[in-house]
Amino acid sequence: MFELFYAIPPEYRALLGSFFFACNQIIVRRLTDRGSPLTVTIMVNFWMSVTALFLFPFSDSFDGNLLRALPFFVGVGLLGQATARYLAYSSNKIIGVSRTNTVVAGSPIGASLMGVVILGERPAPEVGIGIILIVIGLIFMTSERGAGRLPLKSYTFAFVAMLAFSITPYLRKGGMAELSAPAFGVVFSTIIANSTLMATSKVMPGPQKFRFDRSLFLASIPAGVLGMAAALNFWTALRDGPLTVISPLIRMTPIFILLLSAVLLRDKETITKRLVLATLIVVAGAALITASP
Repeated sequence: MFELFYAIPPEYRALLGSFFFACNQIIVRRLTDRGSPLTVTIMVNFWMSVTALFLFPFSDSFDGNLLRALPFFVGVGLLGQATARYLAYSSNKIIGVSRTNTVVAGSPIGASLMGVVILGERPAPEVGIGIILIVIGLIFMTSERGAGRLPLKSYTFAFVAMLAFSITPYLRKGGMAELSAPAFGVVFSTIIANSTLMATSKVMPGPQKFRFDRSLFLASIPAGVLGMAAALNFWTALRDGPLTVISPLIRMTPIFILLLSAVLLRDKETITKRLVLATLIVVAGAALITASP
């Protein structure tokens, strides 16, 4: 079965992953109306790992070095599936899923700036243009006027999530380079993430704590399955294709989210022309940065 899946070019898998992740985000936005973002994050993570367990025999060859891969998977769990996901889910509720994912799409800017500041890299001209486009797009979106205007501070969670997400593709790529086991990577990183989130729950305010609700738990299944489908496509695409090609395709998620939000979240999301234009500018900037050699 997975021979047919792996026969799909990694570029197409990256786009499929973007679409599945967009669907996941639409469902998550609905779920956060029924439970705290922390609760939803833990439940979606759980169902992602359950789905991954069924994929073990088919998707994972375990070729490579487990011990060298584990630190990368720990990093994915702490930064991606715990910190970034929780902040993004919280931001979805504050500013909307479309605006949150437009901000998150600018995550390559974080990796580029860290390369300049920490490693002393000299980015290519395309990277500079991409950074400028992302900044223009984000300024354009956050400076909205009129009834739909949101204060800049409401974007805080989205911007911090963007910084955390800026690192996770490199951690996934590193983990997959050390060990060919995407399903195991998801399960292990999910254990790390949910353990961290459950510990965090103890110090959260009452309404933000983890609370088990059976109906919400079952309603989270589709989001978990779609999240795992996105992760499997992302992880294997990053393993089988060049990062400079795959990463820009992964950034297409906000465009899918705009289209789905306009249809499925009309009661919650206000899709303005400014938001659409800002999203296109940010996605173009992210694609330029990640496609640069």
